[in-house]
Amino acid sequence: MQSWVQTVYRTVSSCSKNRAHFESGGISWLAGRWARFVQPADTLFHNWCTDTHRSTCMSPRSIALAVAALATTLGAQAQSSYNLYGVVDLSLASMQTSGAAGSPANTRTTKVDGNNMVTSYIGFKGVEDLGGGLKAGFALEAFLRPDVGASGRSNADVFWGRAANVYLSSDLGKLTLGRQGNLVFGQVAGYNPFGGAFGLSPAVRLTYGAVGNDVGDSGVSNAITYQTPNLAGFTASVQVQLGEDSTKAQDTTYAGAVSYTAGPFSAGASMQRVRSATAPKPALLAGQSQNFGLVSASYDFGVAKLFAQYGQLGNNGYTGASNIDTDVVQLGASVPVTKDSKVLVSYGQSKEEAASGTTPAAVKHDIFTLAYDLWLSKRTDVYAAYMYDKEKAAGFKAGNSVVFGVRHAF
Repeated sequence: MQSWVQTVYRTVSSCSKNRAHFESGGISWLAGRWARFVQPADTLFHNWCTDTHRSTCMSPRSIALAVAALATTLGAQAQSSYNLYGVVDLSLASMQTSGAAGSPANTRTTKVDGNNMVTSYIGFKGVEDLGGGLKAGFALEAFLRPDVGASGRSNADVFWGRAANVYLSSDLGKLTLGRQGNLVFGQVAGYNPFGGAFGLSPAVRLTYGAVGNDVGDSGVSNAITYQTPNLAGFTASVQVQLGEDSTKAQDTTYAGAVSYTAGPFSAGASMQRVRSATAPKPALLAGQSQNFGLVSASYDFGVAKLFAQYGQLGNNGYTGASNIDTDVVQLGASVPVTKDSKVLVSYGQSKEEAASGTTPAAVKHDIFTLAYDLWLSKRTDVYAAYMYDKEKAAGFKAGNSVVFGVRHAF
């Protein structure tokens, strides 16, 4: 408000016959009517003239200059935006995953299910233009289970489990602090036709998903991330999750990612190192580490967009074994059928390499998913999907799932 008053003061007081009257009463009049800024500017200044200083009313030219200064100042102060957004995904599903014969995982269940094509969430975000190319913003996003009306992906989730962060950005890049997306998960989701679908994406299910959850969570808390600006198609990011443990040995994560996009071609590489993670199965021993590296690529031929991924997971310090290495591959395609529909297909495999200790060697896990996705509008689509899930282990049986769903974004 001070800068605005000073601007008007300079404009009005430029007329010498008004200076004394403005200094004696103008400033107090403006302060007392700050709440009336919803009035048109010409009404505001006309009232000042007629209410208190009719005999010394400004000239039309002075009024025009003051109004222009006011509009410019208020316009600069209004460069902020806030949004409510999200997505809800629900489906009728007959689910059966691979598992030991007779186990809950291998028992068919028919249900109204949530989050098969995308994990539902609601979010709030805002950004403020600080001037000089510098911006500040925030994001608060909560996962949802719309089938039961609960928050979080599970009862163990924190409320703002998808994001709770603040950032600064400029031509030099973007710095984000707080809970945010895992860099490697971003590339797992970005280079397969099913994106971040925990229910249907082979790439996600074999890495961060409920089946074969070997690489921790898709989000990281207590994290700092720096992302470079786009440099001729190249971007790079580095991320540190602070375990907030005095020994720096508990849940501390270091990650990095690079990507390049040129026309229909895109490629990426990422890696993370986790110390004493609690998420993998079985848990790492204290002070031990886990590394996960991934390379990915996609090419859009127009008639089809192809995807490929290869990742390697190294666990040092598994309970009962000195080392376990797991290779993960994914091949997929997105094929347009009409301008509003497409076929999605993806195959993924993970294989545990021979390891010392008691852990069994050469365990394979194969997942194949085929889906048809029809967009009814820019925000709503319906889909049908089939998933085959087979884990090659003693006593395990394959599973087959069928899903019919609807997804709406807002």
